[in-house]
Amino acid sequence: MTGGDGACVVADLHTHLPMHVEPTVESGAFADRLGLLRDRWRYAAVSAAGRFGNLERATGRPRVSIPLLREGGVGIALSVLYSPFDEMILGPGWHLREMRNRGRRYHWAPPGPRAYPRLLRQLESIERHVAGYGDLASIVRDRAGLESALAAGKVAVVHCVEGGFHVSHAASVDRAVAEFARRGVAYITLGHLYFKSVATVAPAWAAVSQARWHAIWPQPHVGLTDAGRAVVRAMVRNRVLLDVAHLSSTALEQVFALLDELDPEHTVPVLASHVALRFGDNEYNLADETVERIAARDGVVGLIASAPHLADGGKAPASFEDTCRALFRHIDRLRSLTGSHRHAAIGTDLGGFITPAPGVENVGRLGALRRALGARYGEQEAELIASGNVLRLLLARWSTEDPRRR
Repeated sequence: MTGGDGACVVADLHTHLPMHVEPTVESGAFADRLGLLRDRWRYAAVSAAGRFGNLERATGRPRVSIPLLREGGVGIALSVLYSPFDEMILGPGWHLREMRNRGRRYHWAPPGPRAYPRLLRQLESIERHVAGYGDLASIVRDRAGLESALAAGKVAVVHCVEGGFHVSHAASVDRAVAEFARRGVAYITLGHLYFKSVATVAPAWAAVSQARWHAIWPQPHVGLTDAGRAVVRAMVRNRVLLDVAHLSSTALEQVFALLDELDPEHTVPVLASHVALRFGDNEYNLADETVERIAARDGVVGLIASAPHLADGGKAPASFEDTCRALFRHIDRLRSLTGSHRHAAIGTDLGGFITPAPGVENVGRLGALRRALGARYGEQEAELIASGNVLRLLLARWSTEDPRRR
């Protein structure tokens, strides 16, 4: 796939542009201004934390921006909408007495009713931000918009959502997911960092050992809750792609079983947007069986730019060459399990408080990674991995013919 200038295009399946964009509102209504104040103090808190763990150490700048995406040859950027405070603070009705009674399980609390409208405001802020770079990028909501952006050589910014908790307790889950679909959201990551009464998840924080993570944040043995099932059903009905990154093995088993019930002909693609394969004991990384089940639905595995996750079962990369070797190990394993390069992609998770692998500290350096893929696998296969497989997913999401409609 090429852009309007003929240059090769990289598609990043998971990039945290919104983490670095200050909230704005369009109207001057009092309610909008009040919501903006709340959003901005949350943004300020996340930005303050980012100074210690989410900005480039060498430059102090964000790892993701529109100019950096353009610099790195990124033609398609899946932009992650996420409201951290709705995941990390207590939900409504949770009081100190309940915290004492339930101890460390505060993270089970479902989000409040403001999580969904807050994410819609974030979506609108991102659209206003991207509009300010009209010569470099555009928001894409459908196939025509994608083709137009690529033909013009612009960065095609596509919304996605991290955390099914944003919609799981909305007044109507189906209406909330339908609205996200209408606004062009490509996929929703069902789980994320904590249980949040949706689905059990795997430890994702590389700085905390898995044993300690399970001790601090114990989870029930439910896998997928009724709320989680409602989100999956709404996603299938509204043709929003399901991202299984972060899910525990129990939740994965139940998600695939539900998909088999809803879609026995395997016409619904599934992805894992920002993961690695399991060579060691990292629970976050995908087991072979999960990779095979994603491939069986013609899905895609986006490989993360996190050094600890790429290093699973091996040495942490110390240079860009080490990073490439680590990435190639995961790509080769994917091909071995699935029989082709049709299911490999790049999903960096840059801007998402990860420890980037050397040489890919920001999205502006993805062009070098694209060249390394070409040298290793040849241009045809490298194009599949770097962009073609993500393009196929998006076209399936926006297909005018829907074999999934029930």
